[in-house]
Amino acid sequence: MYRTTLLLIAATTSMLLAAQPINADHINLREPLSSTQLAERPDRPDDATRDQRSGGAVLWSEDFESGFNGWAVMTASGPVEWELTTTGNTGGFTPGPLQSTTGFPGGQWIVADSDLNGVPNVLENTTITSPPITGLDTVPYMLLRFEQSFRQLNNDETIVEVSGDGGLSWTAYPVNTEVAGNQSTPGAPLSETIELDISPALNGGSSDIRIRFQWLSVQGYAYSWQIDDIALVAALENDLRLESVSHAQWDIGQGNFAELPYSVYPTNEVRELSFQGSVSNIGSTTQTNVRLVVDVDGPSTNNVTLTSTAITLLPGQTENLTITGYTIPAVNGDYDLTYTVLQDEPESSPADNVREGHFEVSMNTFARDLGALEGDMDNAGAEYQLGNWFHVVDWQNTLHAVDVALSERSDPGAIIVAVVYDEDLNYIIESEEHVVQANELNDLGEGHFITLPLIDPVELEQDHDYFVAVHHYGGTADTWTGVSGLSQPQTSLFWDANDNTWYYVTVTPMVRMNLDPTVGQPELPAFGDRTIVASPTIFDQNTLVSFELERPADLAWTLTDLSGRTVQHGSLGRRAAGPQQFRVNGNGLAEGQYLLRLVSDGELRTVRLVKAG
Repeated sequence: MYRTTLLLIAATTSMLLAAQPINADHINLREPLSSTQLAERPDRPDDATRDQRSGGAVLWSEDFESGFNGWAVMTASGPVEWELTTTGNTGGFTPGPLQSTTGFPGGQWIVADSDLNGVPNVLENTTITSPPITGLDTVPYMLLRFEQSFRQLNNDETIVEVSGDGGLSWTAYPVNTEVAGNQSTPGAPLSETIELDISPALNGGSSDIRIRFQWLSVQGYAYSWQIDDIALVAALENDLRLESVSHAQWDIGQGNFAELPYSVYPTNEVRELSFQGSVSNIGSTTQTNVRLVVDVDGPSTNNVTLTSTAITLLPGQTENLTITGYTIPAVNGDYDLTYTVLQDEPESSPADNVREGHFEVSMNTFARDLGALEGDMDNAGAEYQLGNWFHVVDWQNTLHAVDVALSERSDPGAIIVAVVYDEDLNYIIESEEHVVQANELNDLGEGHFITLPLIDPVELEQDHDYFVAVHHYGGTADTWTGVSGLSQPQTSLFWDANDNTWYYVTVTPMVRMNLDPTVGQPELPAFGDRTIVASPTIFDQNTLVSFELERPADLAWTLTDLSGRTVQHGSLGRRAAGPQQFRVNGNGLAEGQYLLRLVSDGELRTVRLVKAG
């Protein structure tokens, strides 16, 4: 099964990719559950009341090999409910049966299977709740561990809830929030192990713990969530976890989009960054001198190691560590980031203390997407616009084009244009119409962009926001715009012609600014009126081929005999403008005449050679 339609919800909610065509007016938007509460750090219990069981010990477990064992299913809405399975979710693009420790093959596990049982446009809301888990009231710090496989349609919610008071109140832990549309958890159908620090829900220890898993799909007929091998585990003594990282910090209160974490910065748009890491103490003891270290591995000598101010973290506490003062050098290339959290105590589980990041500096590209297609969006054949906000910090930028990536589900022959808006979403200019070609489309993981030159270049004002979008007029020839990465609410927008309304989306459209001044200009011939010369033309061992380029060009050559048979060939790669040379090796060539062809972007130059005895 492959889902084909996107639904967009108004700006009070996040974007949904729909399983089937539906109208936004028919969706019931879910309010936050009144029974949930934000996780709070528990008061630290006296040492006399603390259980001294060793860190990492399994305190309780459930593998469903004997059935539900007292787990209760409650379905508030829709045809999907939690059930036991030995086969899992197996149709079409589904992940397949869960390969957990005691799962497939041969075992049982639980699944909410929207792919099998769901109905388009029907809300799905089903929970499964454990029986009381008792006898652990002297264990104040513990983790909930389970194995899972999940495939996202778009904005399906998978929520874990824990109660420390027998079900009177619940603490919610959303999971899988970073899984993009039409993507699965890493390695699926191999299980992914999730560990949640549930100490805040226990308030220093609980005599009646309940665990609840909730599947929620507003659009219905999505994929599935499969779960097995659930356990409560005693916290390790010294255990930090780096929850999330970013190289820039933006929020709606800043008033502009300057501090978004752009993926590609133009050379003259580099700016100061604010690195941040969210760090949790999921262990049982206080951690001291906790700091974030960021290693920046840039091009050439542009490497640096940065360290945050140190803090103390109590068990169950989560804090953001920030590093400021780093300005990106105006040097083109890739910048690889390694984030590490350190403390004075010996770390018991270092694997989750490190995360990776990346950004790029490019001469003329300004981007927010990650460069490789992860999903796509359309509007069920109706007219739409989709794009991103950008903020310009320099005073000498000119926008010449907009780059757009489309998925392979787009129809060749569809028409698109690029549109540019100012910071008040007032129209500035657009491109000429572009007819989509089959060779311009992307499969998952690809990143080929269509360049849409603007009718006239736009002089960008310093310290201003701009919105750039792709515009599809609708019709039978549909356009699916690629998405890659996640966007914070209000930073990527979708205009729906059905109701003439802008909505925000929480995936990042593959729509970029292009500042290249040569865009739209006819390209100069690579060779101009110049010829190529071989010295000597009659040779034994080798001959030196010399030529001159009017502009940088990609070059390839072939050597053919009098019958037209290719006897040698090669690529010279991309060469700079100016004089160039390469050698043709005569070893192994028979005596006789040959024709050397040098090709660049359809231009051809030839020279005749003679191999002597």
